Amino acid sequence: MIASEKLCDIHQIHDWLNQCAQSYHQLKIRDRITIDLSQLNYVTPLGCTTLLSTLCFLEKHFYLDTVVPQVRRIEDTNVVSYMERMNFFQLCPCDVRLSFENELDMGVLYSRKRYNKENSLNEITLCSSDMDVEKFDSSLKRILRNKGIAANQVSNISRIVTELGLNSVEHGKHNDEVSCYYSVQSYSAGKMGIAICDSGVGIVESLESHIDSYDDDDVVRQAIFTNASSRGKEREKACLMLEMWP
Repeated sequence: MIASEKLCDIHQIHDWLNQCAQSYHQLKIRDRITIDLSQLNYVTPLGCTTLLSTLCFLEKHFYLDTVVPQVRRIEDTNVVSYMERMNFFQLCPCDVRLSFENELDMGVLYSRKRYNKENSLNEITLCSSDMDVEKFDSSLKRILRNKGIAANQVSNISRIVTELGLNSVEHGKHNDEVSCYYSVQSYSAGKMGIAICDSGVGIVESLESHIDSYDDDDVVRQAIFTNASSRGKEREKACLMLEMWP
């Protein structure tokens, strides 16, 4: 599996997810997979969160051999520095973290001073309960308000993201273990990145026995645009990725 130079937009992330799915279906349990990140030089919150979520999922089934990104100086601003700031190495599989530590002087990054950026950044956080979703919502609202977003827009975005967070916790379960992660970053240019990722059974398997649908695409459509839910009560739905420009 080879990551592209960037994990930013939906096309690059779809390509990565397709590689993950192909490996999962073609390899045997406990086979070894080489995760080649050598060309990776830029990730967004969504890219970083997706990478973490997929590696945590694959690690449950295979042995991971990681080729780390090529960086000239670990103390310089680079993709590894950003991944560390986003708490990637606190949450990633142990074998992946050790690959980085064996190749790079990660102690430089681990020991650096972190400035409080709670008004513009929520690092990748594990979300495993409705209470965790409430914490996510509080953090998101703080970041939105600090950006000067109107109160009604804050409320609308909060409602959408909270619903998505609850959905991810709901269908992000694998053998009774929830693997759902979220992150938020506000950019000076006016753009915001909000990521919610899980590696559970997925929308189709979660919903198909609870709704009337004619194919998998229709299941996804109903999950996004209607009140379709695998829970007993109806709940609002919304899109998985948000990009907001004030």
